[in-house]
Amino acid sequence: MSRWNIVAVALAATFVPMAAQAADKTAVLSVENATCELCGPIVKKALLRVSGVRAVQFQEPSANDPAVATVTFDEATADVAKLIAATTNAGYPSQLKN
Repeated sequence: MSRWNIVAVALAATFVPMAAQAADKTAVLSVENATCELCGPIVKKALLRVSGVRAVQFQEPSANDPAVATVTFDEATADVAKLIAATTNAGYPSQLKN
């Protein structure tokens, strides 16, 4: 085995565990106070600023239900507590939707 093959195998062995650890997770948050046209973009922007957040979908509130943010994130970097803190700090308290 050449020296370059050994280096390639060593690099592959190094990066495979990191790829296995980084898994995307999705959380659905009920977002309070998001009742205007500008609220959705503000909530979305606040969530996208959280390190590890990959995507945010925002659903406007209905007559019976609060607004909902569906967030896809890297669970090695972000967690639900950080997501909730981001929306709350932006003026829109949220909680994990059941």
